[in-house]
Amino acid sequence: MRKPRRAPPRTNRNTVQPRTVELVVDSVGTRGDGIARLDGEAVFVPFTVAGDRVLARIEARRGDGLTAALIEVLEPGPGRAMPPCAHYGRCGGCSLQHMEDDLYAAWKRDLLITQLARHGLADAVVEPLVRVPPASRRRAAFAFTRAKGAIVLGFNGRSSHTIIDIERCPLLDPALGAALPGLRKMLAGIAVEGGGDLIMTLTENGLDVLVESPARLDLFERESLAAAAEGLDLARLHWRRPGIGAAGGFIEPIARRRAALVHFGGIAVEPAPGAFLQPTKGGELAIAEAIVSAIPEGVPVADLYCGCGSFSLPLALRGPVHAVEGEQGPVAALDAAARREGLALSTEVRDLARRPLAVHELKAYRAVILDPPRAGAAAQAAELARPNPAGPATIAMVSCNPATLARDLRTLCDGGWHIEHIVPIDQFPWSTHLEAVTILRL
Repeated sequence: MRKPRRAPPRTNRNTVQPRTVELVVDSVGTRGDGIARLDGEAVFVPFTVAGDRVLARIEARRGDGLTAALIEVLEPGPGRAMPPCAHYGRCGGCSLQHMEDDLYAAWKRDLLITQLARHGLADAVVEPLVRVPPASRRRAAFAFTRAKGAIVLGFNGRSSHTIIDIERCPLLDPALGAALPGLRKMLAGIAVEGGGDLIMTLTENGLDVLVESPARLDLFERESLAAAAEGLDLARLHWRRPGIGAAGGFIEPIARRRAALVHFGGIAVEPAPGAFLQPTKGGELAIAEAIVSAIPEGVPVADLYCGCGSFSLPLALRGPVHAVEGEQGPVAALDAAARREGLALSTEVRDLARRPLAVHELKAYRAVILDPPRAGAAAQAAELARPNPAGPATIAMVSCNPATLARDLRTLCDGGWHIEHIVPIDQFPWSTHLEAVTILRL
C-alpha cells in the first residue's frame, strides 16, 4: 500500500529572512518612509531622508518591496534634522520630525502633486503650502490603560497597540499638555482595568473631555470625577461606555460647569461631546477662507458632511445654506446655533455615502461644499459628475487624504468639471496627513 504524499509546508509569502544590511536611501515615499534598493527590490526604511547611508534590519515584505527597521545612520544625508520630541521614534503620532523644515514642506506639498499625477491631473494648479505651526492642536484623542497600578495616558506606539505615556507633545496646545497629569490622577481613582480612550478639546471656554471606557461607574466614582472636573477647571466632562445604545454608546454627563463653546464666523456653537472639529483653529480658518472666497454671495449652498457648522455658518451669513451630516449630534448643535441667530440655514441627518444627494436634489443649489472623511466622497462625486445644467456651478472640496481626493477629482473632471486651483494646508505637522481645499467650476 502506498503511503500518502505529504503536502509541502506552507510558506507565508510575506515572510523574509531577517538580516542586517547597509543601504543608501534614494527618496522618501508617500508613507513617509525612506526608499532604498536591495537586489533590485525597494526597501522601506522609516525615519530616513534621501542621501542617508544607514544600517538597517530587513523584517518583512510589504507590497512590492521590503520593510526594514533603522538601526543606525552611518552617514546623514542633506536635510536631516534633530527631532524636537523626546518620544519620537516610539510614538506613532509623528513620522517626519527628522526632516529639515524646508525639505519637509516641499515633500508635504508633493504628496498632493504625486496623487494628482497618478490620476492624470498633473496640470492642476497647486498653490503654495499653507503652514499651521506646532503647539496649536486643540483637539486630540488619547489612549489609556492601567499598568502596575498607575495610569498610562498617551498615544499608541508606532505600528503597535502599546501606549506611549506622553509627558510633553510639541503638537498640542499647551493647555492640553498641562492637563495630562491631572487627567492621569482623575482616571487613577476609577476601576478602568480595561483602559479606554480620552478625547480632549480646547474650546473657547476651557477644556471639554470625553472618556470612553467599559468601566461601570458607581456613585462614589461619579462624585470623584465631578470633583476632578472642578479641580482641573474643565468646561465639561462626559463618560461613554462603548457598545450601549443605537448611537454607539450612551454619553453620560458628569460635569457641565459652563458651555463648551466654539465660534464659526462669529456665531457661537456648543458641539456635542467628542464631536469632530478641525484639529487646529488656524487650519479651520484657512479652509473657511478658501471656501468663502470662492462661493458667490447670496447663492444657495449645500454643505455636505457639514459637521457642526464650521463652514455652514460663515456662508449662512451671506445666503441660504442646506447642511447635511450623517450624525444627529453635530446637526443638533448647528441647528440650535442657526435658529438662535435667525439664519436661513436648514439641516438634514443623512448618510451621504449610502444616499448621496441625487441630480434632481442638487438642482436647488448653485454651490456645493464637500468635506468627507478620509474614505472620500465617491458616491456624491459620481452624482455631481452627472449632467445637470440647472445644478451647481461651483464645488469646494475639502479633504485630509490626497489619495481619495485625487480619485474623486478624477470622477468630477471626467464629468466636465474644471479644477480652478487647490490649496494644500498642513495642519498635521510631521505626519503624512495633508488637508487640501479644491475649487472646481463648470
